[in-house]
Amino acid sequence: MPVRIRKDKNAPSSQKYIPRREGQMVNRGRGGGLANALLPLLVTLFRKRPKLAILLIVMGVVGFIIISRTNSPVSEAVTSLMFGTGLEMDEKIYDEAEVFEPLADNIKNPLPESVSMEKYCPPRLNQGKQGSCVGWSSAYAARTILHARSTGQEPADVTFSPSYVYNQIALPGCQGTYLQRAMEVMHKGGALPFSRFAYNENSCSKKPSRMEMSAAASYKTKGFNRLTKGGDDYRTDLLAIKQNLAQGAPVVIGMMIGGSFMQDMMGRRLYIPDRSDYSGTSLGGHAMCVLGYDDYYEGGAFQVMNSWGEEWGEDGLCWIRYNDFDYFTREAYGLYPMGDADRVTTDVLEAEIGLLVNATGRYIPLVHNTGITFTTTSKVNIDTDFKVEITNSLECFTYIFGQETDGTSYVLFPYTKKHSPYCGITGTRVFPKDYSLYPDEQGERDYIAIVVSRQKLDYNLLNDAITNAPGNTYDQKVYSALEDELVRDIDFEDGNTVKFSTGNTHRNSVALVMEIIK
Repeated sequence: MPVRIRKDKNAPSSQKYIPRREGQMVNRGRGGGLANALLPLLVTLFRKRPKLAILLIVMGVVGFIIISRTNSPVSEAVTSLMFGTGLEMDEKIYDEAEVFEPLADNIKNPLPESVSMEKYCPPRLNQGKQGSCVGWSSAYAARTILHARSTGQEPADVTFSPSYVYNQIALPGCQGTYLQRAMEVMHKGGALPFSRFAYNENSCSKKPSRMEMSAAASYKTKGFNRLTKGGDDYRTDLLAIKQNLAQGAPVVIGMMIGGSFMQDMMGRRLYIPDRSDYSGTSLGGHAMCVLGYDDYYEGGAFQVMNSWGEEWGEDGLCWIRYNDFDYFTREAYGLYPMGDADRVTTDVLEAEIGLLVNATGRYIPLVHNTGITFTTTSKVNIDTDFKVEITNSLECFTYIFGQETDGTSYVLFPYTKKHSPYCGITGTRVFPKDYSLYPDEQGERDYIAIVVSRQKLDYNLLNDAITNAPGNTYDQKVYSALEDELVRDIDFEDGNTVKFSTGNTHRNSVALVMEIIK
């Protein structure tokens, strides 16, 4: 009786999270440690023996010039003192983020050849010696880009404070933090304009007041996803990154970087890793913001904003080729887009839903039966693999349920709590990714329910509500469980697919029940 789910034969196997490659000597991304330790000593020396202090400084400068021209670990360590980093990475923490459900493919969802949100970028400032790159990449860069794009204001006038976010989540000694924690702060608590919370590279001890936290709540992000190949496959999904960028969603990344990304990149447009980078010598974690891509520049590259001032890269930005980006990037977070001041917005949600047979690529035709029920026009062979294809025009959340043999309801999508029902990157999706649905041999009919909502729902509570709702049939139970939320008087268009448009309404959800005749 129920529709079952199984892994596709050609689905990729999962891959463990790898914050660094085996054998790498890793600098954990903390900026300024040695400099902070030496500074008090030099100050004391200046007071007691100024001539000796001056001599030591001169010797140090000469020594730096000599070793900075080499590729030795000492050279890279000295170079790293000039460029604050500060990203910490941990599989368990990265795993807390929901996984983005990407659009289908580049055929049904053609992407532009190039995209850049550079015009929404704030001035490129330098984080200095503090290990606060997470605050700069997430709040100062990504949050400012979202706000400037949604309001049409000049980015320089609406910058957000890196310290407001970073100071709340910094590890002891201001020596870095996790991107996941920054995403959570901005989503749950918001961000604060730079003008209201200053940055101090020498300290992260200042915490926001209640008044400041109240003001920051007006600038919450809508949400975020991690952009990986799957729930347990931690490889970065480059196509998902491009899909986010193409629809105005900046992506915050965690990269492993070495010395060639630092001093060697002063005034350079393109990052070209050297042998020491690929061998893994002294790589450390650093967070940055991706704001664009170009499929034809250097064979394809991402445009990245750093936090090391205008002198680094090309006006504080650089390009990283796709292959290099894939090799060195360990974490990627897409922020939900927040609108575009240059485009007319609409509240009309249009969607098209179909059942797509894997083997033929054809739809299973459907006819509108009664109410919210649609029935296949012919029998579907038992064991036929198919997927649910959904195309949406407006930000929404999508859920799929099925009816068990005992009449209870169960969840088909999200597959696990790791997967996100968010469909704010609009276009065509095929559910489930890397899995397929199929009718089993029990009974003559199977039922699945598809719920499209403007608001995020607790799908486990909804599933229980469907199970316990009054009604003799599955469609009656689904309708009863969602009755207060369902959009009324929808004109459905049936055929190979089901199409609908909600119009302007205060209600949030549309539900369809598919009756599959076997």
